[in-house]
Amino acid sequence: MGKKVKSDRIIVYLAITVIIFTLSSWVGISVLIIEKEPVPAWAETFNSSNRSESVTVYDPDRVDENFCIGLYTAPIHEQKYFLQKSKNLTKNETFEGYFCIANNMYSENDYLIFCLMDYKQVPFSFNESDAEILHKIRLESFEEKFYHFDLGPLESGTHEFEIFLILKPYETSLNQSFRLSTDFSHLGSIRLNLFVDDWNMPPVVYTNFSDLNCHQCDSQYPGNDGVMLVKEPCSTRAWTSENVTSGDTLDYWMNVAAADDYPVAFGLIVLVDYIQVPIWTNSPNDVIFGKLDAGEKLSFPTKIVVPREKGVHELMAIWLPAPYQRMDRLPEAPASPNQWAWAQPSIRVGLNVG
Repeated sequence: MGKKVKSDRIIVYLAITVIIFTLSSWVGISVLIIEKEPVPAWAETFNSSNRSESVTVYDPDRVDENFCIGLYTAPIHEQKYFLQKSKNLTKNETFEGYFCIANNMYSENDYLIFCLMDYKQVPFSFNESDAEILHKIRLESFEEKFYHFDLGPLESGTHEFEIFLILKPYETSLNQSFRLSTDFSHLGSIRLNLFVDDWNMPPVVYTNFSDLNCHQCDSQYPGNDGVMLVKEPCSTRAWTSENVTSGDTLDYWMNVAAADDYPVAFGLIVLVDYIQVPIWTNSPNDVIFGKLDAGEKLSFPTKIVVPREKGVHELMAIWLPAPYQRMDRLPEAPASPNQWAWAQPSIRVGLNVG
């Protein structure tokens, strides 16, 4: 559902309470937190030693617990600086801006940030650091910061960019309750179309699932617009952890499903320890695109190579809806306007290498 809210202090949020609103006029996904009283609910300081504007500490008595991310052209909380659903660039022009990340919780937390460009992880500079695939930060209780990012110049063409934020990335507990909590609520993202001297959306090559030894799940399968990693085809039992052997091939299944009243188009990627890996071993495919009819639910086999290092490793998939669709207007695909446009994670499966 959509909701547009105005305030002198607005940030685009993804709440871990799994209550999500699409903001009709800005890029972002989320619950919007507004102070409960008209007086300021935060204290802000300016850091002139680097390109980050500030540290902001919220009054915990006036906001609900959540974590969130915003995308800006400057480290200032004003609507004119929001990075909109698309951005026009010229060839050789650097794509840069600011991430606004807030930890509106009673405990300090670690977060992991990574980017996809055209559905592939890419290195980027974060807070003036060297370009890397993954960047880790820690925020204090009810703290918010701006961070400068730089992806350098892009090739001509239309690109899909998405920035991801993962909560508690290095929590290695195999406790089932924690593992179940990572389904959906530990990941947030913001997506942009980037037009570099070109405004044509590229074509999408969709996978023929009949070539993948897939199983059609029956109508009782409860899945709805998303992906689930399981041990058996069409299983509804949550797979949360597994004892595995270093270097072995691990076979598992991906359940994908569409809502009963509209079709969906999607991309899928797999991460091991938050690094993108091929969907199948010995395959160059690190992303696949698919389509499902309304109410269609299927399961297909896949596999990874277990990491060699002892300890707990993280396996997860990310469902990326409506690939290569314009974000500044309703997508033209039959799935629209019903299909949710933001990424959704699977449960993070803990792989315990003994």
